[in-house]
Amino acid sequence: MMSQPKDGEFERDLETARKIQAGLLPAQVPRIPGYDFCVEYSPAGTVGGDFYDFIQFDKNHLGILIADAAGKGLSGSLLMVEARAVVRAMASVSTSPRDILSRANRVLRQDLQPGLFVTLLFALLKVASGKMTIASAGHLPMMIWRWKAKKTFMVQPSPVVLGAASEERFETALKEDVVTLMPGDRFVLCTDGVTELMNARKEEFGLERLVRHTSANAHLSSSTCVGTLMWELGQHRGRHPQSDDITILTGRMAPLEEMWGEDRLPARRRSK
Repeated sequence: MMSQPKDGEFERDLETARKIQAGLLPAQVPRIPGYDFCVEYSPAGTVGGDFYDFIQFDKNHLGILIADAAGKGLSGSLLMVEARAVVRAMASVSTSPRDILSRANRVLRQDLQPGLFVTLLFALLKVASGKMTIASAGHLPMMIWRWKAKKTFMVQPSPVVLGAASEERFETALKEDVVTLMPGDRFVLCTDGVTELMNARKEEFGLERLVRHTSANAHLSSSTCVGTLMWELGQHRGRHPQSDDITILTGRMAPLEEMWGEDRLPARRRSK
């Protein structure tokens, strides 16, 4: 006969799970000359189903991923652990985002019960050129803010999620997008804990507010950009409880003035 957990035992187990999960997330963001990255991870409970990762394939290729596993609390965290392990294993045999997600879907579809799935975006950044190859399995759009145009553009996801679609349907629907970051450009990734954050009036923060924030703050440092967004989310939520995990991951290619210094720029490229 199974014994009942003792007082405080579940809380201790939950805290152990939190420490294990925290240990699976990167201890720091990549420090790459000419780039500025920042991440904010805020689970709704002790453990969560969101995760993010950076995979350094070599000096010129950086894998960037963000994901949201179905479920919250312990169930979401267990799915997060498996999905992270599977994706990392697939990244050891391929550098193609589309191929990595296709391989991961084959494994997860065999393991997951009906109704369980993971949304995940994987981007391969070619550091020297700023070229990003992106595959997204049902995750929120990647936002790209263009320094020159002063506008935010969307990289839309494929309409399939990891672990739920057949191999044939997944591979038919999954696409790769290619964008190239130019000096000053920024990308922003987040989970739906941001867009679906409610206030006391049951109003979601929404994608439109997120785009407005990105357009207004993308020129700032990544830490400031994330910090101002977290403040705005807090203002929107007020005292209403956070019901879902929040993850924000952003990166910027530094403007030429920051990479070279204002005095080293050709006269026609100097800011006025």
